Amino acid sequence: MDHFFQNKVIIILSPQPWNYLFISKHHYARELSKKNKVFYVEPPSHGKNFAWSCSEEVDNRQLRIVTYTIPTPGWLRFKLPGLYKIIVKYYLKKVMERLVSKSDVCFDFGCYQQFDSLDFIHAGFKIFFPVDDFKSLKAVDRGSDLILTVSKNIQAKYPAGKCHFINHGLSEEFSIRARSNLVWERNSQIRAGYSGNLFIPYIDVAIIQLIIQRNPSVEFHFFGSNKPDFSLVWQQEWNDFLLNASNVKLRGQLSVEELADAYDDMDIFLLCYKPDFINYHGENSHKVLEYLSTGKTIVSSHLSLYKDSHLMQMSPPDKNESLITIFSDALQNLDDYNSKELRAARVRYALENTYEMQLKRISKLVSFSEGSEPEYEK
Repeated sequence: MDHFFQNKVIIILSPQPWNYLFISKHHYARELSKKNKVFYVEPPSHGKNFAWSCSEEVDNRQLRIVTYTIPTPGWLRFKLPGLYKIIVKYYLKKVMERLVSKSDVCFDFGCYQQFDSLDFIHAGFKIFFPVDDFKSLKAVDRGSDLILTVSKNIQAKYPAGKCHFINHGLSEEFSIRARSNLVWERNSQIRAGYSGNLFIPYIDVAIIQLIIQRNPSVEFHFFGSNKPDFSLVWQQEWNDFLLNASNVKLRGQLSVEELADAYDDMDIFLLCYKPDFINYHGENSHKVLEYLSTGKTIVSSHLSLYKDSHLMQMSPPDKNESLITIFSDALQNLDDYNSKELRAARVRYALENTYEMQLKRISKLVSFSEGSEPEYEK
């Protein structure tokens, strides 16, 4: 069967701007632009006059970044969301009509504050792709022909067969290194890596602090945003701890290429979340595939998607305190956990979930949207 995503005009409607920490919608835009013309539409900015622009992404003529300004104050989306959505749809439709008469495919990555349905977009096939779950997320199709999600919890909200699971993807920067490097040499001082925003409400600060304090010989490298909200006491205290811990290195937010390079120097990776089972359910995390692509072992709080995978050392549900012992055990048996066989298994799994592979799976679902899900989950 031919790949569906070839020589198409594709619109990606994103709730995040292009100049943002690259997440799934950015990576899908980059992967799709290899064989298609892609318009990445940012959320609207606010000003006195309507304006819009379309510019080529650096070094990629197939990928265009679309920005637009609507003549309305930003607070309107919170105070009068219904009116705000009407205004957004009116101006976004004008942008689309001037940009391209009709597209082949349109992706909606959860633009909930901007509109409720894709019915005003002229596209041959429409895909709704909710990534993050939250309490008020409704099981609606938003005018789409196909619904995809990385969350089993979101999938369960829909009738059977209406919403299809597609795991997070692995970007090319990581997959290239994964294919070419399966060699690991223990550092003289063990390095543990953690990636992500350090101040999200679901990070288990207390457990991570204990792990750091009880392993002074390990160098902990934190990659990601480290800008606390000083009006919150826990964030101020957590920030102070990180700045003053002698075995902590704050690396900041790196580019995808820089992050992939930095991961090569790690010996072990850490993930520690505490779900509230309302807005975060402890199911999955995009960073897992990046960790796995290195082949190195992972010590993680419970992630339901990976509970039977044997790809990482994981705590039981609601027992993050056990991570302290699990991490200690992983350090003592690091040669075994980072054996050639286990590293190869982790890399294989990661490479089965590149963005290129996910698009092949989505391509099949587009062609057989009423059929069963592809059997690729591990």
